[in-house]
Amino acid sequence: MTESDGGVRGDAATLLAERHTLVHYLIVRRQLTGFEAPHTFFRYGERVLPVFCVREEAGRFLASRDLGEGWHVRGYSVGELVSLLVALHKRVALVSFSPLPGHLLIEYELSHLMSREDFVASLIVR
Repeated sequence: MTESDGGVRGDAATLLAERHTLVHYLIVRRQLTGFEAPHTFFRYGERVLPVFCVREEAGRFLASRDLGEGWHVRGYSVGELVSLLVALHKRVALVSFSPLPGHLLIEYELSHLMSREDFVASLIVR
């Protein structure tokens, strides 16, 4: 078995696991500490975390932004996402669920914004 075979099989295993569990996607960048910090943006004076339910949506959103080097899309299980949001309680106030790339209408943005606490509660209830 070659190293490249393991990579292909590993990718296939990841995709198979994602199909059988509820996965959300974030845009992240690895920090010097090894921690993957999620991309956030400011809206209405508060930090917003974009969360996506489809990997391709996250990829289109990432492609529409000029974030610089090192940013990529990563899948999170519900448990991982809850843990991350709890850890970010002082940094993230709102979650934008599957925002569209590019310029958004204010009405659309407001309909897709949710408090971090309400989003975590919705994940736990599922």
